Amino acid sequence: MQHTPSSEIRYITFHEKDDSWRLKVNTVGFESIPVYSAYPTSGHPQGYSFDFERGRVLQEFQLVYITKGKGQFASGHAPAGEVPEGSVFVLFPNEWHTYRPSEISGWESYWVGFSGSFADGLLAGNQLLKNSPVLNIGYDEEIVSLYKKLLEVSNSERPGYQQLLSGIVIHLLAYVFYRERDKNWKDKEVLAKIDKARLIIREKINTPVSPEELAASLNMSYTWFRRMFRQYTGLAPAQYIAQLKMQKAKELLTRSDKTVKEIALELGFESIDYFSTAFRKQTGQTPTQFRWMCQGKPDN
Repeated sequence: MQHTPSSEIRYITFHEKDDSWRLKVNTVGFESIPVYSAYPTSGHPQGYSFDFERGRVLQEFQLVYITKGKGQFASGHAPAGEVPEGSVFVLFPNEWHTYRPSEISGWESYWVGFSGSFADGLLAGNQLLKNSPVLNIGYDEEIVSLYKKLLEVSNSERPGYQQLLSGIVIHLLAYVFYRERDKNWKDKEVLAKIDKARLIIREKINTPVSPEELAASLNMSYTWFRRMFRQYTGLAPAQYIAQLKMQKAKELLTRSDKTVKEIALELGFESIDYFSTAFRKQTGQTPTQFRWMCQGKPDN
């Protein structure tokens, strides 16, 4: 039986005040392209339609998710290649690109187009990379549900819907990044040891424990342990321990009557001065100032 392409596409209005949210959504859509169908489909407004051979340049970011089938993709920084089912690819503003589904498989795709200083910051901070625009994360029902929610909200056009859309896009981006990082951890034994190390750190937060001792207890060399721990958590073991101690210190300062000296000793700091210096370096306040602020007392 012959199937025809189907789609659900929204081009979204916005108010000048929406710019203050640092991210605004311009378009969201879904297309189902059967095998041997013409592509791109017609009916898109000027600036969005394109020809595969010539490609196009957009003035916004787009996040495109292929949930079924496969196709081709190329951009100014990425050579032509296949995008399989479960791929997400990023389109960058002012960056040439082109893509299409395979004739023999067709595809189903969701996308969202957005712009603003929040998105620009992801590019500037190397969270989005022009030379690595394709992320193979597999099929994920949570990602599909977020795209469907975008379509639902954009269709309603209720007051404040741009702000809600921007929040969903931030959630979507965060979840895609999470899936991309998490899938790279295929060594379950190493992952289990990193998880155990984090558990030990939390359980012994009041006991001096060095990263070297942690590595030894897990039968790992310190160099290997430190590298794997940093890759997984984004922090060196010593940084991770220091941050947890500061979190515990904040909890004790706000929820107990213990003195600063007692808290410093409980968390294993060498002296109250060392504790105060470390606390101020991370928070910008002394422990006493932090306690007064949380209790609503004036800083004398």
